[in-house]
Amino acid sequence: MQIVGHRGARGEAPENTLAGFRHLRQCGIKRVEFDIQVAADGVLVVIHDAELERCTDGSGRVSAHDSLALAQLDALHRSHPHWPGREGVPTLAEVLAELRDFEHLQLEVKARHPADAERVVAVLPQLYERYQLHGRGVCTSFNPLFLQALKDRAAHIPRGLLFEHLDTDTALSLAEELGCVQIGPEEKLCTPALVQAAVQRKLSISTWTVNAPERMLALHQLGIESIITDLPSQALRILSKTGS
Repeated sequence: MQIVGHRGARGEAPENTLAGFRHLRQCGIKRVEFDIQVAADGVLVVIHDAELERCTDGSGRVSAHDSLALAQLDALHRSHPHWPGREGVPTLAEVLAELRDFEHLQLEVKARHPADAERVVAVLPQLYERYQLHGRGVCTSFNPLFLQALKDRAAHIPRGLLFEHLDTDTALSLAEELGCVQIGPEEKLCTPALVQAAVQRKLSISTWTVNAPERMLALHQLGIESIITDLPSQALRILSKTGS
C-alpha cells in the first residue's frame, strides 16, 4: 500500500507549502496530495481553504487577493509557530517545479464556482505538459461538473472522484461516467464491498484521511492501493512492518 502525504504532511509540517513538500521528501515519501484554488489574477495557487485565516496571517477570501499578495503572507506559522523561515501561499507552478522528482501527485481542485472551474480547465493542461505530469499526476475533485469539463476539454489528464456522502453504487457509476481512473472515498466508506466493486470497474482507490495506526493496517489488509495521511512518517513506520 502506498503512502500519500496529505497537503504535504499537514500533521508534521505547514500544509500546502514548499516547506511541507520538502519535509515529505526528507521523510522518503514522494507521493503527495495538495489543493488548488484560483487567485484574483487568475493564477492557480496551492491552499486548501477558500479563506485565508486558518492557514496564513492574512484575512478574507483567496479569490480576493492576487498571487503576488498571497505570496507575501506568512503561510507557515499558524499551525507550526516554531517552523524556521517564512513562506507565503505558493503558486501551482512553483509547487510543480518543487515536485519534479515526485512519482505521484494528486491535484485536488476545489473549483466551487463555475468561473473557477473554467479557469482551472483553461490553465491546468499547459502546466500538466510543462511539468511532465504524464504517468504521475491525477486531478481529483468533489465537483463532478469540473471533472466533466476536464474530461471534455483535456481528456488526457487522469481524473479522480472524491466523495464522502455518496453510496457506493452512485459514486462508482458517477466515476465511470466521468471517465475517472481513481476514486477517493472518505476512509470510513472503505469496505470489502467497495473494494470489490472498484476492482471490477478498474478504479484504483486512494482514501483519506487515514491517521490511526489500526486503520492503516486494516486498510492494508483490505487491499487499498493508497492512503492519504497527515502523518506520513508514522505511516511509513507502521506499514514498513507489513512489508508494504
